[in-house]
Amino acid sequence: MQNLFKELESLLQQDQAFISDGTILKNAVIEAALKMDSGLLTLLMQSPAIKTYFFTDVAGALVFDKVKFQDFVSNKAFLPDSYTSFKNRIGLTNGRDYLSQSCDVVLSWPYKDCVLEGGMTKEDTGRNEVFWNTTLAPDDITRLFEPKVLTGWERWDEEAVAAGSPKPVEKVSEHDNLLIKGNNLLAMHSLKARYAGKVKLIYIDPPFNTGDDGFRYNDRFNHSTWLTFMRNRLEVASDLLSNEGAVAVILDDTEVHYCKVLMDEVFGASNYITTISVEAATTSSFKTINVGPTQVTNFILCYSKRKASFEYQVPYIGSPEVDLGHFSRFIENFEDPCEEWKFKGIFSHVLEELGFTGETANSQWAKAKRELGAQEATKLANERANEFAVENAFRVFETKTLQKPSAWLTGHLKRSRDLDYVIKLHREGLDPIYLYQGRQVYFLGKGVREIDGEKLVARPVSNLWNDIPTNNLQSEGGISFPAGKKPEALARRIIQMFTSSTSDLVLDFFSGSGTTAAVAHKMRRQWIAVEQMDYILDLPGSRLKKVIEGEQSGISKLVEWEGGGSFIYAELAQSNSAFADRIGAAEDIATLQTIYADIQSTGYMRYDVDLNAFDTEDFAALPLDDGRRVLMDCLDANHLYVNFGSLGDESFNVSDKDVTATRSFYGIKE
Repeated sequence: MQNLFKELESLLQQDQAFISDGTILKNAVIEAALKMDSGLLTLLMQSPAIKTYFFTDVAGALVFDKVKFQDFVSNKAFLPDSYTSFKNRIGLTNGRDYLSQSCDVVLSWPYKDCVLEGGMTKEDTGRNEVFWNTTLAPDDITRLFEPKVLTGWERWDEEAVAAGSPKPVEKVSEHDNLLIKGNNLLAMHSLKARYAGKVKLIYIDPPFNTGDDGFRYNDRFNHSTWLTFMRNRLEVASDLLSNEGAVAVILDDTEVHYCKVLMDEVFGASNYITTISVEAATTSSFKTINVGPTQVTNFILCYSKRKASFEYQVPYIGSPEVDLGHFSRFIENFEDPCEEWKFKGIFSHVLEELGFTGETANSQWAKAKRELGAQEATKLANERANEFAVENAFRVFETKTLQKPSAWLTGHLKRSRDLDYVIKLHREGLDPIYLYQGRQVYFLGKGVREIDGEKLVARPVSNLWNDIPTNNLQSEGGISFPAGKKPEALARRIIQMFTSSTSDLVLDFFSGSGTTAAVAHKMRRQWIAVEQMDYILDLPGSRLKKVIEGEQSGISKLVEWEGGGSFIYAELAQSNSAFADRIGAAEDIATLQTIYADIQSTGYMRYDVDLNAFDTEDFAALPLDDGRRVLMDCLDANHLYVNFGSLGDESFNVSDKDVTATRSFYGIKE
């Protein structure tokens, strides 16, 4: 068997797809095997021993036994490292490593039916939180999703922001805006106790899993851990949505196709609304040459909770430019009966207003060009013509030939061909139809709307968005965000599409820089934002305080935002989570041994840990990163945060004020 291990290792070293920093990626190999990757199979067949062991001849064809291969590569004896060896020694077990098949899934991957409890890197400190990666089997999570205790309650309104000091929180209304610090998966399960079925819109900007956005895991199985990570969160997101609600997830093309299939499974393929393509950058912003076209597009996957109950709010985008080639005439005497209408060209009218008269339109143009120059005359006439057309849209028109008129309308069209005036057809309960010389009259007015206080030629938004500027966002919100910020205009359009009332609740559980919450606040929607990073108060927190003060960046002027409102801040009460932070900050094995002693005294170790292993020299001999990972694995993930059932436990030192606020948050009266 050892010879076979060495033979396989030698083969895999030949393919860079399975190597990173000189190390074979076991999980990448397994994923390739499960997909029957042709490159891997070709590689394996180069070795007679490997070929004999994993391939079977069936009627002259070689059949690959991927289950047998998966078990072989998963064997702890294949490519063991110090972390794996010690982990096996102390007795941590997860049962079968991979789920090879399931009869009730659309998309399958290793660890699919587990819970990934953990998160992203802490971008504020610049270190990779590679140890925060624990998979839990379903029957081990009884307590994990119970509602949690929240502490550090603060209320921020105009008075508090002006004074620079928060107000105490005694009562939490169901209509309060909330900014919550803590693991977003556990925070959402806590929100379920009060907000299940009440969220109108969930809009999230999760990690893209590009390898440089702070989403890295110690098992290097990014794709499967990302899918598990998202599935866990999307399932509880579905519980939080109202029947009329919708969810929008923005990603790039690294994971969007997998996420589409995953969301089909979680929300139902029948509830799929659309995928919106968003121009997220310009080619001029890239300094290097890419293999293939430069990637500038993000994608927004949109799903409803129940399409039958879903109400889409049509947003419009506008332009001051009128198609003057078609809408070139207007009705001078619009108030008179249509049979007496007189038509006039828009350009002829504006040239007269500018003082350029003549017997014909051509003579007017000639005079204007002589006096102003051709370029200036054209520019001025176009500007005035556009202004006139928009302001008089109710009487500016074009005529069109109908390709397939109804039988009822065909006779009227024939009759109108021989007339030199407009006829009007009345239809009960419908707008009248105007016909002129065998063509239908269309007024520009139906295409003009007031958008952001300005009359514009409007059209409904499509699923291609290239009109939202993505540059010069540094000043939006008055904060700088190292990972970049999405434009407030983008969040505004999403909120416009899927909400309609100030009572609608918007949730973002990847708050980041706080764009969604800031925009929802300015649009006078209720919001809940969750962020687990330590920058929560420095970035989204400070940004939302600026919103309350009335900051004027982003969409503020468009929505006439002048400030006001409030929000409540709270954080999940830490238990083992505090130990996780200490483990991540440890600078040597001796510190980890001290932390281990403190963990052991709480009784919050996993039940399947062989404590005697820590008394040997093996743990002290581990590299620091491996020691951190081992110790993190030993924590009982059910005790990362304080469960609500332990609210009265004096050992957690929850203050009376936090007890009162937490009970109010869950709608429990004293």
